[in-house]
Amino acid sequence: MGFGAVAIFVAWLPLAYLAETVANRVVAARLPGIQGQADLGERLRQLSPSARLTTVALMALPHVVALVLAAAAGGFLVTRFGSGTRPREAALSGLLVGLLALGLTYAQAGVALAPLVVPVVAALSAWAGGRLGRAKR
Repeated sequence: MGFGAVAIFVAWLPLAYLAETVANRVVAARLPGIQGQADLGERLRQLSPSARLTTVALMALPHVVALVLAAAAGGFLVTRFGSGTRPREAALSGLLVGLLALGLTYAQAGVALAPLVVPVVAALSAWAGGRLGRAKR
């Protein structure tokens, strides 16, 4: 599980950087002239509920894709090269990473409901990668 968690983080870091770049471009295209996080929050509050939801979803989507790809790759490695490992161990690696990311998010931004999806997405993606890795063994 530890190897899988490290593999997920190693894959996730550059993908998260790329995802943040994409998300920033989405914000710049949808809300031109943003001057920092406070301005972003104010501009989002000014949008209609449907436009706000669409914008936030477009900002989050690259990060979700980055996490899914990284967790699936880590899960693949766990079962492809691990001795006697199954998709369950891959999923536990993803869950470990997801819980760590959740803790870091809560420490930085405070408690909210939305980040609770991170451990679930990470665990399911790692499990799926683990299934593929097991099949390729």
